[in-house]
Amino acid sequence: MLRSLLVFIILLSSISAHPVIFKNGKVFWVSQTPSLNDIRFGVSQTSNWLIGGRVLEDRKSNETFALINNNYLAKRWNSRNSQANIYLLSSVGVNTKNSKSMGTFGVHGDWENRQLMVMQMLEYYSHTSSWVSSSRFAYSPYTVDYSKMSTWLIAQYRIEYNNDQFSYMFIPVVRFFKGNYLLEIGSNGDDSFFTFMTHF
Repeated sequence: MLRSLLVFIILLSSISAHPVIFKNGKVFWVSQTPSLNDIRFGVSQTSNWLIGGRVLEDRKSNETFALINNNYLAKRWNSRNSQANIYLLSSVGVNTKNSKSMGTFGVHGDWENRQLMVMQMLEYYSHTSSWVSSSRFAYSPYTVDYSKMSTWLIAQYRIEYNNDQFSYMFIPVVRFFKGNYLLEIGSNGDDSFFTFMTHF
């Protein structure tokens, strides 16, 4: 019963920290973190729901998963100078080596204006029974119009809870964003972070 409920929740919610874009818009996303390699492609079915495919490699366990993922915008607040969002997170699929099922679910919230951004995301990964909390605080040292490249300085903090143990990681990240393209790179000396995203 619990397994069926989890599968139902997964299918109705979402995965991905990337906002839903315009209807019929497409997103391609490649990300590498110290623990995961992640490739995603999605299409916005409506203005608040994006669905697509995902290939996720766990670098620690050396497992690869083929997944269907969703991104559902549950709530958005718009003001004159800022915006806030809540997204529901999920993915469901199988291990490519043994076809064992795997899923993730969680929630993502953010607030931003043209110079500051705060983000919090909490996700559960079934294959390791682990919870991962990702927090970000970002600052843009200058503001530009939307036709020019913006730069963001990001403090990224990650906490993973697994088998009654916590692990912590802080990585400073720089984001470059222009038009339909986003690039993020970061390192703390021991671990590195990379993301490339485009929508069309």
